[in-house]
Amino acid sequence: MENKQQSNGVTKENNAVKKKVNWSGSLILASLTGAFGSSFLYGYNLSVVNAPAVFIKKFYNETWERRYGFSVDEGTLTLLWSITVSIFAIGGLVGAIIVTPIVKFFGRKCTLVLNNVFAVAAALLMSLSLLAGSFEMLILGRIIMGVDAGISLSALPMYLSEISPKEIRGSLGQVTAIFICIGVFTGQVMGLPEIFGQMSLLLPWKQVYYGEVYYKSIIDAEVLLVRGGGVVK
Repeated sequence: MENKQQSNGVTKENNAVKKKVNWSGSLILASLTGAFGSSFLYGYNLSVVNAPAVFIKKFYNETWERRYGFSVDEGTLTLLWSITVSIFAIGGLVGAIIVTPIVKFFGRKCTLVLNNVFAVAAALLMSLSLLAGSFEMLILGRIIMGVDAGISLSALPMYLSEISPKEIRGSLGQVTAIFICIGVFTGQVMGLPEIFGQMSLLLPWKQVYYGEVYYKSIIDAEVLLVRGGGVVK
């Protein structure tokens, strides 16, 4: 009887230690870093164009009038706006198609690190489009950001399943969906009039994307230090 109780006590202690090891600090940090640099940006860019739609259309009209000497008609403006919003999904399709050979060649971790190049390039194009007076830069930035999203949403779940113990693989897999929702919420909040949605800030999305460049630079450093530096193999 005493041996059985001792055996049960040892088993419970071993399970507690095993559970603690499964949820190690380096694993949690790597998961959160990967999600912030990947799925969060997908959700963010999915919703960030909604709130400043009026300002972006105004920028399109002013740019068109400066080039051609007359205002853009309503049909063309609607077409340009529709392309701006929907082309993000086209970029995502391209990213999802090309991710397989990229992952096979570079591996999951390196793919996520290198994918940041697309995000930074897209953020720069979109944020500098007002200064350059080119709405084409904004549209091009949206499709490049879509490529980034397509790659990250495919590579991140593979990477998380690769680094997580099988006992918590399902729980850790929810990180991707959670941070997509957080990104969508953040994109909506950033466009509120009390934050960036004011005329005094020129165009809200310009400020938002400058902030995204800064944010992405921080995430890059974290990715290199945490995932590229050998903390999580």
